[in-house]
Amino acid sequence: MDTVGHLIWQNPDNPVENNHIYTYTNKAWTSPYHVIQNLMIRTQLDGDGRTNGDFTTFKTFDDDALRSQQYAVSPNMRSWIFDSEADCELFFHTEVSNVVLAGWRSYPLVRQTSHMKPLGSNNAESVDATYLAGPGDNMTVIVIGEMKKNLIDARSWQSGNIMGNSPQEKLSKELRAYAHKYQTPQVYCFDGETLLLLQFRASKAADILSHTVKVDCWVFPREKTNVPLRYALYMLLSQGFRRFQTMNALPGPLSVGGFESVERRFFDGRPIWRDMYSHKTLDHPGGYNRSVDADGAVKWTDPNDLAGASVVYETLPFWTV
Repeated sequence: MDTVGHLIWQNPDNPVENNHIYTYTNKAWTSPYHVIQNLMIRTQLDGDGRTNGDFTTFKTFDDDALRSQQYAVSPNMRSWIFDSEADCELFFHTEVSNVVLAGWRSYPLVRQTSHMKPLGSNNAESVDATYLAGPGDNMTVIVIGEMKKNLIDARSWQSGNIMGNSPQEKLSKELRAYAHKYQTPQVYCFDGETLLLLQFRASKAADILSHTVKVDCWVFPREKTNVPLRYALYMLLSQGFRRFQTMNALPGPLSVGGFESVERRFFDGRPIWRDMYSHKTLDHPGGYNRSVDADGAVKWTDPNDLAGASVVYETLPFWTV
């Protein structure tokens, strides 16, 4: 038996045969939504044509280390034939998602459902994959995923401009629409050849609808990538969980080192502070650092306080280690 931390740094290596027939998307209900324009590209190609990814904006903490230590097993050896979207979907869950979710069976429990409608909604539309955190009576969507077949034009997305590419424009409208309906800024799309990750940098949920909202974008090929698909999905889930953590913050204004937060960003839950000059800032004006304990508790610490007497907790622990 292996660990999650080891397996998520391995890319699926079972052989795949892809007939390269692709599916279109042209869902009428997405027509009112804006095409995604303000892409912030977080992937780069190296000299060998392999893909690197920048996740530096996604901080890792002690709870990530705990998840990486969980036991996991590799998928069985088999061959794949991609003849339909369903084949791509089965591959992704078997080879990627199931391995990653081994790290989310307790710290916290994250469950994945297929073709589930938005929580509390009777909408006719449903996304292909939904990842949920929290108890049954208080579940929160942290990530959603949509499956296609050979639809993603990796070069267009990697260029940062999909305008004029009609299939990609329609795909972007669909992904924005799902993000809005499921109220989650963390979205992925897998088409058998490419894993596309998007994060709508929305200050509030309604900003997902805005044509000006900036969108983090990662474009990972199934092959020729230095960042395994499993690791990419793990990082997206971790970011979605950060948002969930702060949705369950302790009541009342967050007060740390003599400063109070004035608002909280929707897409990652980070508090915004007002400094002594009344300027809004993401960094704490007093130099306090934000981190997460192994029990999931979010805290702020003064780096000059070696005794730790001034620790302020933003949330309670989420589990017992």
